[in-house]
Amino acid sequence: MRRSRFKSILPPRPRTCSQLPLRVVLVVPFLLQIFASVGLTGWLSVRNGREAVRDIVVQLGSTTSDRIIDRVGNYLQLTHQIHKVNAAAIRNGILDPNNFAELEAHFRDRIHLDENIDYLYFANEAGDFIGVQRHDNGLYEVKERDTSVSPLMKIYALDRGGDRTKRVAQKEYDPRQRTWYQSAKVLGRPTWSEVYMAADLNVLNITPAYPLYDDRGQFFGVLGSDIILSDLGRFLEGVNLSPGGQAFIVERCGELIASSAPETYAVKVGRQKRQNLAKNSRSQLVRVTVAAISQQFGTLNAVKEVQEFAYRFEGTRQLVRVTPLRDEFGLEWLVVVVIPETDFMGDIEQHTRTTILLCLLAAGIATIFGLITSRWINITIERLGIASRTMAGGKLDREVPASPIYELNILANSFNRMAAQLRSSFEELEERVAQRTAQLKYEKEKSETLLLNILPEPIARRLKQEPGAIAEHFEEATILFADIVGFTPLSARLKPVELVTLLDRIFSAFDDLADRFGLEKIKTIGDAYMVVGGLPVPRKDHAEAIAKMALEMQRSVAIFRQEHQTDLQIRIGINTGVVVAGVIGRKKFIYDLWGDAVNVASRMESSGEPGKIQVTAAVYQRLKHCFLLEERGIINVKGKGKTAAYWLIAERSRATADR
Repeated sequence: MRRSRFKSILPPRPRTCSQLPLRVVLVVPFLLQIFASVGLTGWLSVRNGREAVRDIVVQLGSTTSDRIIDRVGNYLQLTHQIHKVNAAAIRNGILDPNNFAELEAHFRDRIHLDENIDYLYFANEAGDFIGVQRHDNGLYEVKERDTSVSPLMKIYALDRGGDRTKRVAQKEYDPRQRTWYQSAKVLGRPTWSEVYMAADLNVLNITPAYPLYDDRGQFFGVLGSDIILSDLGRFLEGVNLSPGGQAFIVERCGELIASSAPETYAVKVGRQKRQNLAKNSRSQLVRVTVAAISQQFGTLNAVKEVQEFAYRFEGTRQLVRVTPLRDEFGLEWLVVVVIPETDFMGDIEQHTRTTILLCLLAAGIATIFGLITSRWINITIERLGIASRTMAGGKLDREVPASPIYELNILANSFNRMAAQLRSSFEELEERVAQRTAQLKYEKEKSETLLLNILPEPIARRLKQEPGAIAEHFEEATILFADIVGFTPLSARLKPVELVTLLDRIFSAFDDLADRFGLEKIKTIGDAYMVVGGLPVPRKDHAEAIAKMALEMQRSVAIFRQEHQTDLQIRIGINTGVVVAGVIGRKKFIYDLWGDAVNVASRMESSGEPGKIQVTAAVYQRLKHCFLLEERGIINVKGKGKTAAYWLIAERSRATADR
């Protein structure tokens, strides 16, 4: 029966002139797609290769700049740190600035321990000078100037044991006239000197200088250490760059500090030598790059953050990264890394030719397989059309538009019928999903309600977004501890269920008061109740709100005592101060408070009297203008000693109304 029914659903239709065979419609677009895809793939391959090279160049420039900044920055900061330690030793009496033998031994030991430091020295206002220097050959020299003996600076060689062997030179030298000494004295803080010509090495130096002051704040000398620009240049020479890339450091005024290429750092100007300008560098790439930076940003001073740009030089695209190098002592340099794009393009050109050949080969193979596949797909689709008509049953509310292709037209009719059946199934499924969604929504609302009963809403929301420990610091919050007096004897007379019911009624009334005054209940422990004002959302009137709740708690207990003919009373303690609030742990967590202010509030409750509200002096200062308080006097609080305490009596406006 089912077979005969399916045969009658969709009788074969003759192909009209307007309907084209699938073989014709499929083959031509398929071949066009193949050639378009292969061509596009080849083009994208070449383009992406070039983009990949540019990305690599940019990453190399970024990595190199970061490495230079890190290494040079640490190297420069090291000397300031050493001066800071030495200055502390002098202030604390560990080093005597007047004992040059002691300073000489200390400088020698420090240089021996740290291979990055070659020269340490000290000069004072009298013109005295002591310094220890290590040379590239590993030998040490000590340089000393004692104005009480001679104005000349004398240089002595040291043996491996640190003892002076012979005087190797002497020359006129006054440290007070040097730029490093004057800079530190004028600024009155650790600083960098200008680049200057070393007095005895005939090289350009820059000095981290540290001024020294005695206990009366009087300036008496400077600690210093020389950094030779050519040493920074040697470091840059060891940086891993591309074959044609260069890195250099330049001051914002355009003077050259260091370069990875062989460089002349000092040039003659008349009879003196001065620092060379980057625009006069021996390296043409450095000169052109500095000019490009000035053209791109106006001046070197305009570069305030990391900048990347490209320019063309000798037909090659040069990628430049400029990174400011600055520190807290006034250093303002620029680290420049320039890399030619052609250093990485040789292999890309070869890969491009290989890609084109592979694309042509792929197009040919795809064409052959496309013709074979199109015939196979045509036969398959015809069989699928017959199978689809067999499976289809029932009528459709909507129909797929007819296709000019005979075989696809059959598929359209068949799938229209299957769509109707699927529609019915989907409607049933959607109904089930809707029911399940409603159930999940209900369960989620229950979970949300339960969570909000445990935690404050802001904390619950934050905990869902950021799982883990939550801790917040609050400069001011008011904490209330309350304890039900007489509850212990009562528990001996009542059944456990009656006792819990009684406690629930009392604490539920307290919970209503907390909601009424916008306060946050923290927890209950036995017959003790804890509530806080001013968190998790800060508010200015937290102390007033806590005071109002405390008075209402007294009234609630009084009403409860009268209704139930019991002798229950409540003892309340209040304190205001700094707290830390948060949620810790992974299971059975609660929102809790920590801090000395919490402990004091608990002591106010435990040291109070039944039926009264005891507050600290901090609370008294907050409430004295709008509440009636009585001075209790000085009490001894555990962990705090003698502390002033007050009784909270009533709110002033209410007390006036009662009178």
